[in-house]
Amino acid sequence: MANIRIKRRLTGAAGAPSSLLSGEPAYNKVDGILYIGDGSAVVPVGGAHYATAAALATETSNRTSAISSENSRAVAAELALGTRIDNVLSNVDGAALDSLTEVVSAFQSADSSLNGAITSLASSASSALTAEVNRATAAEGVIAANLATEISDRASAITTVQSNINTVAGNLSTETSARTSADSTLTSNLSSEISRATAAEGVIAANLATEITDRASAVTAVTNSLNSEISRATAAENSLDSRLDAIEAEIDGGSF
Repeated sequence: MANIRIKRRLTGAAGAPSSLLSGEPAYNKVDGILYIGDGSAVVPVGGAHYATAAALATETSNRTSAISSENSRAVAAELALGTRIDNVLSNVDGAALDSLTEVVSAFQSADSSLNGAITSLASSASSALTAEVNRATAAEGVIAANLATEISDRASAITTVQSNINTVAGNLSTETSARTSADSTLTSNLSSEISRATAAEGVIAANLATEITDRASAVTAVTNSLNSEISRATAAENSLDSRLDAIEAEIDGGSF
């Protein structure tokens, strides 16, 4: 059975081909990813580590977003705390802390709130991390199952395509043999027909030549007979004219 080899890259750069026809597959060994064209883009559909790489990319994006949010929150909190400290140091705010007791008390209160916030944040982060791990694990399971189904479907499709190719090849071979045999028969029949027609044309040509000779001889005989008849008729007409002249002379009463 013939082997079907798809478009591939064995060395060089990772990544997808610049373009693929709709339904055309390609494999990049460098990154171990299988790609396929969908008519408007090149889509990664599977390959070694593809599902893990996709899940890692999603996880990285989520963590980057979370870090960015936490950084924004921390910067805002630090700015607010800096403003309050500036007010204490400059004592320009009547409600600001302006004694060590107030500062200690404020720090103790802030420390309690900060501990509560840290504990709440840790609990929230732990819960969010657990939820994200569970979500990512479930998503990876779905991706792995879909990938397995896709690989199975592609293998089945390749088997079907190969079977169809084999069928077409068999039909083509049968058709070629039938056409060769038919061409040979037609050639033989044509040769026989040419021989028969040539022989028939020879007979017709000979018969035509005989007929032409016969017609020429008949025309000559008819011409001779016609000439004889013309001579006879002319002589008879002359004789009749002479006799008619004599009769007319005999019955002519003349003048008085």
